[in-house]
Amino acid sequence: MPATLSRVAGVAFADTRELRARFDLPADLLTADRANAKLAKGAALGRAVILHHLPAASLAQAIRPAELPGAACRGHLPAVLDLAERTGTSAAALAHNGCPWATAGCSEACLAWAGRAGMGATIPAARARRTLAMLADPQAYARAVLLDALRHWRRAQAEGLPLAVRLRGTDEGPAVGWHRLPCPITRAEAEAVADAYGAELAPGALPLPQRLAALPGCRPYDYSAAPVGGPLGLDAQRAAGVDITSSFKADRVTAVRDALAALGAGFRLAVPVDLPRGAAIPSALILVRGGGSARVATVDGDATDHRWADPQGVAVILRTKRSAGARAELADPFSLAPHDRPQALADGSARLVW
Repeated sequence: MPATLSRVAGVAFADTRELRARFDLPADLLTADRANAKLAKGAALGRAVILHHLPAASLAQAIRPAELPGAACRGHLPAVLDLAERTGTSAAALAHNGCPWATAGCSEACLAWAGRAGMGATIPAARARRTLAMLADPQAYARAVLLDALRHWRRAQAEGLPLAVRLRGTDEGPAVGWHRLPCPITRAEAEAVADAYGAELAPGALPLPQRLAALPGCRPYDYSAAPVGGPLGLDAQRAAGVDITSSFKADRVTAVRDALAALGAGFRLAVPVDLPRGAAIPSALILVRGGGSARVATVDGDATDHRWADPQGVAVILRTKRSAGARAELADPFSLAPHDRPQALADGSARLVW
């Protein structure tokens, strides 16, 4: 444990210490840009960290001992099964769905198994431990994530850079939503944090995104597949201080309706396109549904992941990544095809313009 974190934890945060020990969690819950190629591309804009969990039904699959087809990273993880049984979190893991708005193509093409995460079971198992810890004690887990974020924030401040924080690296987070989950801080803990990190935290039970947004130079941002309205929706997340980009899924039965609603509410739209490596992105996206339509300018979402630095109301073009073990017949419908002809979707059409 880093010296500063150890000093703060020695004063308070006993629940986070217990949680880390119980689930064998390292101090670095957040993956830093130095260890993530996509985040590293935005080094000129600021430092960045991201939180990864094991998404959707994958956690349940990891703790089921039955032999299932597919890549090792997507299957049964004996060490995770053992941990779930020892910590009494098996039932919660089997019931957990960290991706309530996932489509079949989204689940199959999930980036949780792209890159190094798709090369074996080590990274998925680490993400599973974090997810089990979150399910066991969501508030203690949020406090542990806050302490790790503060460590990165202090380093960014020393470099004169902002810190961008993504809590939804591979899922939507706790069932109640990060923006609704209390992250309680006592007055004594606030004083300890101020002494150790130079950060002013308000005592009380503010959610983690609001605490991050209140730090000078901190930029909480995320992608979310939630609808615009409702307690878990994009508007509610934005109100909590998170810069949100709406996730477009071409295989969603309400893909165009939801995209137009998000754009109309002032959000960006993240659009996966199955572009060949090195191909230019389209200049615009045209969405049509019934009597409504929108022509949306684009930005290259692979140039950097710092969405908070992009203008609102644009289509962020993300080149489709191939994840280990993905079945093409299920994964391919998640992305738009790389041509300029209208593409029929369940509730309208999409056209890319070059």
